[in-house]
Amino acid sequence: MPIIDTKIELNKDLSIYISADGENSLRRARQDDWHCLPGQGRTSLENAPLKKYLREALLAPNLDKIAPYLWLAITPDYAHISPLHFQAARGRSIIVAENVYLHLVWHYDRIFIKPLPKYLLSSAFWEYAEKTDEEMWQAAAGFMRTYSCLIKYEIDFRKAQSTELGLIPTDDGENPITYERFAQFIAPFAELGDDRVRPRYQYGEMRLTRLNWFARFLLGRLTYHHIYPQWNQYLGRFLARFLTVFLLLSTALNAMQVELAVQSAPRGLGSWDAFC
Repeated sequence: MPIIDTKIELNKDLSIYISADGENSLRRARQDDWHCLPGQGRTSLENAPLKKYLREALLAPNLDKIAPYLWLAITPDYAHISPLHFQAARGRSIIVAENVYLHLVWHYDRIFIKPLPKYLLSSAFWEYAEKTDEEMWQAAAGFMRTYSCLIKYEIDFRKAQSTELGLIPTDDGENPITYERFAQFIAPFAELGDDRVRPRYQYGEMRLTRLNWFARFLLGRLTYHHIYPQWNQYLGRFLARFLTVFLLLSTALNAMQVELAVQSAPRGLGSWDAFC
């Protein structure tokens, strides 16, 4: 039985069926609809391209790989996520990004959030994912669980549906999606334990500067995500600190050399003691 029942689903565009080759497949509920994933007009519902797209859209393999070590620098708590309305109180602007590896990654005054795809609101999708790809189901479930933290209050819900962000759909194709309907829909995901989601989703918000350090040692990459358009901007942030430390150390060492030179200098024939 899928985690979402048809009575509380917020998208009715999909249905599941057994194809001619015996595989579980998805199709649009209405025959006159386009043969594509809801909200993703360039993604066919044919099994091969669909599975490839869903894994790329939902799994974050690099974060799953380094997750066992993230507790060294990142709070190991999936609920370590500030609601949408509180992000501004922390001085962060919300950047909408489709890249799942950036979801809930923050960098100084901004945080990246992946919008909620329409197909994840369908009961048929969850039944399909459960029967075809366990890793994909776990990744999708973990992603949905983050929204139970992001949208805690009605003010968060209104902000998520605003034209500025557009993080969640405003209707299910027939009726408007209200805060009460969304709260009922998201509740089963909020109850999931860490053993039912991908390792990445055992953590909440992640600081980009710390992920960059992990990437150097565990992924063999210079950065986890290159946020600056030019290298001189990226390197400038670090070179300025190194130059400051270098200048301070150079000044201190020069002062020590002068002091040692004075102490080791031979005394002259005369003595200043006579003038004291």
